[in-house]
Amino acid sequence: MDRPGPLDGIRILDFTERMQGPYATQMLADMGADVLKVERREPLTPDGRRDDRYGEHGRYGTDPEDSKIYSSGFLANNRNKRSLTVDLKSPDGLAVVRRLLSECDVVYENFRPGVMDRLGVGYEACREVNPSIVYASASGYGASGPYLRKPGQDVLVEALTGWGAVNSDEHRRPQPVGVAVADLLGGMNGAYAVATALVHRERTGEGQHVRVCLYDSALAGLAEWGFHAINTPAGEPRRPSGHASPYTPPPYGFYATKDGYLALSSGRQVSILSRILGIKDLSTDERFSDYWQRDRNRAEMAKIIESALTERTTAEWLALMEAEDMFVAPVKGLVEAFEDPQALHNDMVVPLETPIGTMKFLGVPWKMSATPASVRTPPPLHGEHTDEILAQCGFTEDEIAQLRAVEAI
Repeated sequence: MDRPGPLDGIRILDFTERMQGPYATQMLADMGADVLKVERREPLTPDGRRDDRYGEHGRYGTDPEDSKIYSSGFLANNRNKRSLTVDLKSPDGLAVVRRLLSECDVVYENFRPGVMDRLGVGYEACREVNPSIVYASASGYGASGPYLRKPGQDVLVEALTGWGAVNSDEHRRPQPVGVAVADLLGGMNGAYAVATALVHRERTGEGQHVRVCLYDSALAGLAEWGFHAINTPAGEPRRPSGHASPYTPPPYGFYATKDGYLALSSGRQVSILSRILGIKDLSTDERFSDYWQRDRNRAEMAKIIESALTERTTAEWLALMEAEDMFVAPVKGLVEAFEDPQALHNDMVVPLETPIGTMKFLGVPWKMSATPASVRTPPPLHGEHTDEILAQCGFTEDEIAQLRAVEAI
């Protein structure tokens, strides 16, 4: 039998949609929390389309026409959860939620600020029912400020926070990151904050309101690049094509070979790299002799390195460089990355039976010896666990039947 996760016994009432919130509650579910996903009665997406979590026709992954990215957005962020449907605009539906609150430890929501208050399930209303509740609010820009009413979405936040600039090409054209980085960081920060709030509650009995947003998470996630930008005269980033960082001089980035690309992170290995490439020692060239020279002449240095690399294949260079313990790796494709022996060894691809057959899920990135997180159940069907959850929380069969009759659930 699987050992319980570190949050076993914690129950979360999940009012989240799209990515920032669902990613956070999935992290908490992976750690063993019982996450009750509250969904609309009508099987619709947040923007009013027909629900297509397993594909519009239930053939996601097997039928190309039924395999849109919108389905993966739900499937990738809602495993290990149970779904119940409630009409929050119905007095009977609201009464159901208030009754569930007494059975829960956490409320997690990611609507625009003020929406949950208008629905009658804001922090103060929930605290009246359950004084020790940990209430998490995830938003685009925070609970106040000049951007309060702006739509919060990943690529918009990347634009506002400098991620696009850091990711710019040699012509200084800003580029969005290829994944929803602000959503991911916001989800991680939210899960972390809830976990620490639960530790505080365990010690003191005190709940609290936890807030996280895409904007702050993206700014904080700039880490050393952001710190460098605001503390030095480095100015706006300029990154030649292929370079991983606009501030770190070469060799640092992706470089073309005869048949693909290599990643190099070897600023302290310039002499070794030069010897392997069979070229003049670049560290003795006045253009590249130290950090600042390499930074000023990065495009020229990259051109010399890449010109030599294109003489052999990626595999040939890897064999030579790994023998010298260089910081080097092949640049893999997305599908190829998940077939890598290390990814499989680390259980980062987990097969799971779903309502439409076996699917592969991304694994849990943290490993714990005593209370391991796990991928246990597939994303739920719409309202799949409504009766089960209500019965578990003390509703009788007659009460559940009555709630269905008045369309509260």
